[in-house]
Amino acid sequence: MKWIRRLLVALLVLVAVLGATAVLLPRLVDSDTLRSMLIVAARSHTGRELTVDGDIRVAVLPRPAVVLPRLALADADGFGPEPFASLDGARANLRLWPLLRGRLQVASVEVERPQLRLTVDAAGRSNWGDLLPEPQAEATPAPASSEPGIAASLAGRVGIGRMRVNGGDLLWTDRRSGRWARVRDLDVAISGLDPGRPIPLTASATLETGDPVRSVQLDLETDVQWSGEALWHARALKLDAIVAGAPLRGQLPFRLTGEASFDPAQSRLALQDLTLAGDPLSLAGDLTVAQAGDGPVVGAQLRMQRLDVRALAQQMGVELATADAEVLRQISGSLELRADAGQVNLARMELAVDGSQWRGSARVRDFAQPAIRFELEGDGLDLDRYLPPTPASGSAKPGEASELAASDVAVAASPADVLRRAARHDVQGTVTVGSLKLRGIATQNLSLQVRSGRGRLALEPVSTALYGGALEASARVDASGRGDPRLRLKLSATDVSIAPLLLALADQDVLQGRFTAGVEVSGIAATGDALLRSLNGTARLNGTDGVLKGINPDRSICQARAAIDAARGREVEPCDPSPDARFSVLRMSGPIKAGVWRSEDLMVEQVRFRPDRFYRITGTGTLDLVSTEIDYRLRAASVRRGADGASQEDVREAPVPLRVRGRPGAFTVQPELKDVLRDEALRRLQEKLESTPDGDDEEAPAKQLLRGLFGR
Repeated sequence: MKWIRRLLVALLVLVAVLGATAVLLPRLVDSDTLRSMLIVAARSHTGRELTVDGDIRVAVLPRPAVVLPRLALADADGFGPEPFASLDGARANLRLWPLLRGRLQVASVEVERPQLRLTVDAAGRSNWGDLLPEPQAEATPAPASSEPGIAASLAGRVGIGRMRVNGGDLLWTDRRSGRWARVRDLDVAISGLDPGRPIPLTASATLETGDPVRSVQLDLETDVQWSGEALWHARALKLDAIVAGAPLRGQLPFRLTGEASFDPAQSRLALQDLTLAGDPLSLAGDLTVAQAGDGPVVGAQLRMQRLDVRALAQQMGVELATADAEVLRQISGSLELRADAGQVNLARMELAVDGSQWRGSARVRDFAQPAIRFELEGDGLDLDRYLPPTPASGSAKPGEASELAASDVAVAASPADVLRRAARHDVQGTVTVGSLKLRGIATQNLSLQVRSGRGRLALEPVSTALYGGALEASARVDASGRGDPRLRLKLSATDVSIAPLLLALADQDVLQGRFTAGVEVSGIAATGDALLRSLNGTARLNGTDGVLKGINPDRSICQARAAIDAARGREVEPCDPSPDARFSVLRMSGPIKAGVWRSEDLMVEQVRFRPDRFYRITGTGTLDLVSTEIDYRLRAASVRRGADGASQEDVREAPVPLRVRGRPGAFTVQPELKDVLRDEALRRLQEKLESTPDGDDEEAPAKQLLRGLFGR
C-alpha cells in the first residue's frame, strides 16, 4: 500500500503547487510592467502611441489564460484623434498540462470588436503609409528551402487550437473623392492552427459602400493550409454573397467557389477554378494578383457561360425598352485579361450576343486620362432589335417619324451632352461587321474606324455594301467649343438599288432604279428635325432605268398635249392610264441651305411606248428635308431619236410646263397651260389675220389690236 500513500502524497503536493500558483502567479505578474512593455514595443515598431485601458491579467484557474483590456493605437499625425486601430479586449486560453511540461499550447484565442480605420486625406496621403516597411534594394533571391518557416515553427511550438474574432469593423475613406467602404460585423472562426494540415475557417461580414450598391452580406467557408511562410492554400473555398440596396430591387444572391493560394515571399495571390454563379450570371476562370515594382499586376482567364442583362437590369430597377423583348438574355464569352497600375489589356475576346458572334481585343492606358484602343469584329448585328419599340401602325401622322425618333433619344440624354462626353476621351478603334441592320436599312461587310479626343469625334472611313451597290462615308463632330457640337458628313453611294433603301428609310415605295449619289453637308449635331433644319452643303443624285411610282408626268403631259391639240384642232391621242412612269435617266444636283435642297438642273428622260420618242423633263425646285415636301416647276419637251441614235426636240410639239408638289405618296402633277394656250390662241389668230387681204400690212388695225392684247 506504500505506492498508494506515495501517490496521494504526490497528488497533494501537486494540488498544493497548483493552488499556490493560482494564488501567487497573478500577484507576481506586474500588470503595469506588462503595460509598459506593450507601449514601448508599439512605439518602437510603429512610432505611435498605444493606449492600454485597464490591467493585463494572468489567470490560472479554471484554466491558464492571458486577458488583455481595451487597446488603441493612435492614428498618424493630421488624421484626427480617433485611433487607427483598436480592440475592446482579447483572451488567450492556455492548455495546463503542456504548460507544466514546458510547452506552450494555446487552446483558444478570442478577440472582441477589433476596429481599423484606413484613411486617405485630401492631399492623397494615407494613414498607413508610415507603417509599411521601407523598400529594399533588389538582392539575389535565396534558394527555396523545405525547412518550416518562422510562422510554421511558432505554430508548431505554440499549437494554437481555435481562434475567434467577434464584431470586427474596418472603415476605408478617401477624402479626395468622398468615397468610402466599410466591413462591419466581421466574425471569423478558425479551428486548429496546425501547420501541414487543413484548417477549417468560417467568416461572415457585411460590406457597405455608397451608391450604387449599399450593402453586401458575405459568408465564407474554406479549409486553409500553409507550408512554412512561403505558401498559403485555401481549398474548397465557398463564398456566399447577398447584394442589397439601391438601385437594386430586393436582393441579388450569388456564390463564389474555387481555390486560392498566397505566396508572401513573391507577394502573389492565385485563384484557381473559380466559379461565380447567380441568377443573372455564371462565370468561371482563373485569376492571379502579383506585386510588381509599380504596383499589383492582375492576370485572368475568364469564361462567361451566361449573362442575362435584362434580368440584371430588372433587379436594378431599370426597364430595357427594346423592340425585341428577348434580346440581352443570352450572352456568353471569354477573354484574357492583364492589368497593372498603368494599363489594362483585354485579349482574345470572344462574345456571343443573341446569336451574333464577336471577337476582338482592347487596351486602356493611363487611367487618369484613359487612352482606349480596340479592334472588334462580328458576323452580324440587328440593331433594330435593341432600339425602343416603334409606335403602333397608324398612330403617327406622316412626317412625325423623325420627331418620334428624336424624342426617344432625348428621353435618355441630350445628343449634345452625349457627343461632348464621347469626344473628350482618347479613343481609337476599328469595327467590322458582316451584316448590320439599323432602322430597317440592311448593309453588308461594314467597316469603320473610330477616333476621338480633345473634343472631336470622327467616324472615317466608313465603307459598306448597300443594296447591290457600295457606300463610302465619313462623319466628324467638333464638340470642342461652348456652343452646339458641329457635324460634317460626307456620303458617296454607287449603283445602289433605291427601292429597298427608300422602303426601309421612309416606308415609301415611290421610286425604283439604280442610283449614284453624293452628299457633303454640315450642321448641328442633334437629332430629328433640329439636325435636318441645320444642314447646309451640296447633294447630287443620278439614276438609271427606273420607275416613278404614283407620279406619271407622261400622263399629265399627254393630257396637256391633248388640250393643246384640241386647241389646234388636231386629233387627240389616247393617254397612258398607268399611274407610274419609266425613265432611262434621272439627274439632279444643287445646294442645301437650312435643310432645303434646291436643284437647278433636274433632268429626266422618260421612256414612252415608242422607242423613237420620249420626253425630256427639265426644271428647278426644292425638297424640304424636314417636311419632305417637294415643289418643282418643270418643262417637258418631246424628243425624237433619229436612226443614227442622235436625239433632238420635236419643234412641232410645244414644250409643256408642269408643277409637281406634295409629299412622297401624295404627289400632284399639274400642267400649267395658261401661257401655252395663250400662245396657241395667238398663233392661230395670227394665221387667220395673215390670211386676210391686209394681212401683210403691219399698220392694220387688227394687228395693232393684237400687239396691244398680247404684247407682240
